Amino acid sequence: MAKVNDDQMLLGASVVGDIYSNMAQELFIRMIKRIKQRGVADLKDNPYLWQLEKLNDMHMLNEENIAYVAKQTGVARELIDEIIQNEGLKVYQDTAEQIVADTDATTPSYNSVQETLSNYAKQTFLDIDNLVNQTLLTTNLGKNPVMQVYQKIVEQSVAEVTTGLKSPDKAVSDTVMKWIDKGIPSGFIDKGGHTWSIERYADTVMTSTTYRVYNEMRTSAAEELGVDTFIMSSHAASRPACAPIQGHVVTKQRNGFESNEAGVGYVASLYDHGYGEPDGTGGINCHHTLTPFIIGVNKVPDTKIPEPKQAIANGKKQASQRSYERGIRDAKYKLEAAKQLGDDKLTQHYQSLLGKRRLGIRKLLDNNEFLHRDYSRERIYKNQKLLDVYKLKMQRKTKN
Repeated sequence: MAKVNDDQMLLGASVVGDIYSNMAQELFIRMIKRIKQRGVADLKDNPYLWQLEKLNDMHMLNEENIAYVAKQTGVARELIDEIIQNEGLKVYQDTAEQIVADTDATTPSYNSVQETLSNYAKQTFLDIDNLVNQTLLTTNLGKNPVMQVYQKIVEQSVAEVTTGLKSPDKAVSDTVMKWIDKGIPSGFIDKGGHTWSIERYADTVMTSTTYRVYNEMRTSAAEELGVDTFIMSSHAASRPACAPIQGHVVTKQRNGFESNEAGVGYVASLYDHGYGEPDGTGGINCHHTLTPFIIGVNKVPDTKIPEPKQAIANGKKQASQRSYERGIRDAKYKLEAAKQLGDDKLTQHYQSLLGKRRLGIRKLLDNNEFLHRDYSRERIYKNQKLLDVYKLKMQRKTKN
C-alpha cells in the first residue's frame, strides 16, 4: 500500500508551537522595552521611585499584552481546527480509499470520524487554553504570569542595585536574561515538580496530539475495514521502544503472531513495545507513523532498516543535534534581547556563543552522515511561511 501523503498535517502541528514561541518572545521584548523606557537613571539615583514608576506601568502593559495574546490565540484556535479536523479527515479518507482499492470492502461513513476529530480539536485547544491562554489573558495582575515575571524583574533589579552588587544597567540585563532562561510559566507542572514554559507546553501538546490523531485516523480507518496490521515507518535514529520493530509489520492486536508470509515474518504487537505509554511506541514526541498493511496483498518496502542498537545510538546523536538547534535558537533570541537592552558586552557574548554553537552542529553533522542540517529548526520562528499559507487558506474559506 502506498504511503498516504499527509505531511501537511504533521508539519502544521509545529506551526501552532511557533505561534506560542513567537508569543513568549514578543512578550519578553515588550517587557524589556517598558523597563528600558526613559532609561535607568532613576534606578541609580532613586531606585524605589523607579520601581514604583515601573509597577505603575503594569496595567497599561497588561492591556496591550491582552489585545496581542487574544489575537494570537484566535489564530491558534483556527489553526488547531484546520489541522486536526480538516487535515485529519483527509488522512482518514485517503487511508480508507486506498484500502478499498486493495480489497472488496465498502467505503465507510465519515460521520463518526468527524465527531471524533471535532472532540480532539476541542480538547486540544482546551488543554492549551486552560494552562496558557486564560492565564495570559487575565486582568488580575497577581495571577497573570507575564505580569508576575515583569514585577520580579523590576524588584530583583532594584534589590541588586540597592545592595551595591551591580550597576543599574547590569542588574536589569542579568535579571532579564535569568527570566528569559526560565521562560514565561504555563499552569502545567510535571511529575518532577517542574513548571513548563508556555511555548514548551503548547508545542508538546500540539506535536503529540497531532501524531496521535494522524496514526489514529489511519488505524481506525483500517480497523473499520477489517485490517489490523500496519507497516511502521523507519528512521535512522529511534527511541529504544521503537528500534526493534520500526520498518516491520506490526499489529494493534494484544498479542503478536507468526504471519507465515515471506518478507513479513513475525508480526509484533505494538502493546509489547509500550504502545500508548509516554516513552513507548506512539508516546510523547514519537514521530513514527503507521501505514495499513494487508498481509498477502501488500509488499514490505525494500528499504534498509538500521540495527536496533545502531538506531538507539543514532537517536542519542540526533538528540545532540536537537540540543544544538535549541541552543542556536536560544542564542539568537538572547542576542535580540541584548540588543533591546542596549548592552554591548552582552550582545558580543551572544554573538560569540551563536558562532560556537553553529560550529558545534557543523562538526556533529560532518561526523554523522545520517544527520542532515535543517535550517528551519535553527530559526527563531521556524514556520512563518507556512503560517502565512494557513492564514490565506482560512481567509479564503471565510469569504466562501
